[in-house]
Amino acid sequence: MEQKNSIQFFLLVAGASLFLFVLTFGLYSVANAFTNEGESDGYFDENTWIGPIMVDGLSKSQATQLLTQEISDWSINQHSSLQFIFEESILNGEIIQFLLEESVEQAVSEQHNLLITRINGEEWETAIDNLQLEEYRELIDEKLLQQQILESASNLTIMDEPIHITRYLKSLSDEKMLLTSETIKLDETSFGSFSWIQKHSEVEVKEDQVFSLNELVRSDSEGLYNAQFQNEVSSLLYKVALNSPFSILERHITTNNEFNSEIGYEAFIDKTHDLRVKNEYGYPITIESSLVGNELTISIFSVNTPVFIRSASDEKKNLNQRVIVRPITLDQQERKVPGKNGMEVSVKRNVFLDDSPWKSYDVTMDTYLPVHEVWYKWNDKLLNSSGTSNGTTADFGNENVDSSSTTPPTIVTEDKGYVEVDPELGNGYVGK
Repeated sequence: MEQKNSIQFFLLVAGASLFLFVLTFGLYSVANAFTNEGESDGYFDENTWIGPIMVDGLSKSQATQLLTQEISDWSINQHSSLQFIFEESILNGEIIQFLLEESVEQAVSEQHNLLITRINGEEWETAIDNLQLEEYRELIDEKLLQQQILESASNLTIMDEPIHITRYLKSLSDEKMLLTSETIKLDETSFGSFSWIQKHSEVEVKEDQVFSLNELVRSDSEGLYNAQFQNEVSSLLYKVALNSPFSILERHITTNNEFNSEIGYEAFIDKTHDLRVKNEYGYPITIESSLVGNELTISIFSVNTPVFIRSASDEKKNLNQRVIVRPITLDQQERKVPGKNGMEVSVKRNVFLDDSPWKSYDVTMDTYLPVHEVWYKWNDKLLNSSGTSNGTTADFGNENVDSSSTTPPTIVTEDKGYVEVDPELGNGYVGK
């Protein structure tokens, strides 16, 4: 009987203990719920991410505050743009809309959750309009373009390089194609062509990379290129660059076309003057050089797109020379220094898209000053005249001296080493 009572007592105590445990746990849960009522339904567990931001141990309101700050920093630091060849449209932070409330509400503890973003339609239309592509939008895979922009934004990846729309054109071929090619006949004084072909027959310029011809030449310690050859290469490269997706960052000309380059396409280089171009295509560009006899060809290869670029001399204007008479004494020899007419030429760059004219750019206005013809002649009237001074255009008696019709002096000798240039204009180099 006592044993039975002991068992009953034990069961009673155990039951009472279990009841107290359940009651205590229940009250704790209720109390815990009340104490966390001010926080947005609890805290995130360990290893919880929203986009690239870890929100371990944070409430939903705290996570929202943290994400707001990170997004603000991202917006300040990102400096990207949409670019199509030579046109650019800046992308500001307003083009991306971050849906923070939805991102936080849908986040699940112990998971990598998506930071939800979407494109601001109004800002997007403005960016496309700035590129002047309204009539050609069917050529662009805008869905893929927006998707990749949103992916970068969702991961808060800093976008500090241009986004080239040429990479999102629908009609693309990965095969390398010839974009343009030009050939010149090298001057007989030119030296260095064989060395050039051996070392620089193929040069790759990556997207957004700046190519400096001077740097390439100076880095070639074994290459022996005289000034004539360097300027022939530079001018030829400049012309093919104008016919391809290169922007011209630096280019110079001489005032007298010293190396007989094609008018409008001279690109003078020396130790202090350079030809620099930048790849604006969105794809790597290869510059290939080849030599057949004394003819040098430079060709441009890259991915084939609906973009086609060609340059042209838009307008040429002759600048006529004058005849300048300089008096000499009886013990000096009469002679004539020949001059030549100058020229003014403008060059345009035309861009075609899908075989239709898209945009035209004024590239440059090159001016080559005339070199005046100079007569050194003895003449009583000229020498005794106080109204005629050294370097003045004059008449010989009834003989009018001009650049189109002149009577040569009795003795004429050509002085190849003499150039007569107006002192105010000088002889130097013109900027890009």
